[in-house]
Amino acid sequence: MEDEKGSRNVPVLPWMRSPIDVGVFDECPLSLLPCLHPGLEEALRKMGFNSLFPVQVAVWQETIGPGAFERDLCINSPTGSGKTLAYALPIVQALSTRNVKCLRALVVLPTRDLALQVKEVFASIAPAVGLTVGLAVGQTSIADEISVLIKKPKLEAGVFYDPKGRPAELQTSVDILVATPGRLMDHINTTKGFSLQHLRYLVVDETDRLLREAYQSWLPTVLKITSAKENDFFALNHTFGGSTVGCLRTIRKCGIERGYKGKSFPRLVKIVLSATLTQDPSKLSQLDLHQPLFLTTGSKRYKLPDKLESYNVICESKLNKPLYLASLLQDLKGEKCIVFTSKVESTHRLCILLNSFDGLGFKIKEYSGLQRQSVRSKTLRAFERGRGTGPCCFGCNDSWNGC
Repeated sequence: MEDEKGSRNVPVLPWMRSPIDVGVFDECPLSLLPCLHPGLEEALRKMGFNSLFPVQVAVWQETIGPGAFERDLCINSPTGSGKTLAYALPIVQALSTRNVKCLRALVVLPTRDLALQVKEVFASIAPAVGLTVGLAVGQTSIADEISVLIKKPKLEAGVFYDPKGRPAELQTSVDILVATPGRLMDHINTTKGFSLQHLRYLVVDETDRLLREAYQSWLPTVLKITSAKENDFFALNHTFGGSTVGCLRTIRKCGIERGYKGKSFPRLVKIVLSATLTQDPSKLSQLDLHQPLFLTTGSKRYKLPDKLESYNVICESKLNKPLYLASLLQDLKGEKCIVFTSKVESTHRLCILLNSFDGLGFKIKEYSGLQRQSVRSKTLRAFERGRGTGPCCFGCNDSWNGC
């Protein structure tokens, strides 16, 4: 199997040799989707959905359908195929069946912009079934995030009390958290009351990048914390002399849910996704996957969305590329455009250069990591509202990845 450099010495994991091709699934009308919560169906229709895309149908089958979250999922599907809703919908559906207020689902993404997009998807459907969604990305101060993520019991003489006047401990106040690795580690290490002990679902979105960069060893930390709850079960089981019933009563008393299909402890379900999912065993082994199931868009590892049309313009010299670009943008006659560059500095330079040209007839805005998040969000909203007059947004690949 060829790796990124074209060599053929990278082995392929056995479970990746027989993938499920999501292309064989048809779109499914919401009215025919089995087990879909009525509140979620209504929320999806408000979002403009009348049916689910193939990748969403395939994941639904392996989670809420016959698969019942029995295996971890690896999803290799191109940008724009609907991956976010593919995992958000079944997770929200599954969490809605238990009335437990604690952090049970964690979604980790490499950038703030991606995290904001994913949070918006969850926030569009989770309230329909009484669930709350939090965000931890470093966009605001950590104190502001803590005020949203952690419940605030009444404090008297150094002791916290719940609404009924009983001593209480600090607890997370969200069911689902969307986070970037750095800020997630900040909360794990410093935020009182922040806990992953009840975590049921871990989603690693843009897996390749998250595995390629260490990000303060966030993955080993999360897996160590969540594996401890399973060890706690075995310790309790020993304490009760092997009595599963007594052990489970104690676990439920602590707020930990029981697993699916009579499992004696809750397994952490992992869903990993990427448009270009790595096949390197040494990297995938870091995820400690449980009987993983590989879902992909077919035999091609890299695939463009079906409705995307591709063209190219050959430039005689790199120095002339901005002039070719300016001419191309003029030919598009005011259509909304996103121009990608390889580096943040290139984005900034190109935006200044084109804004210095007279008579282009369209607006140009920069969108890059050099800007504050509030500026980037304002630019993105303006771009979404633009109708034929721009703005033309410039962004480096890292800023726009996943849009």
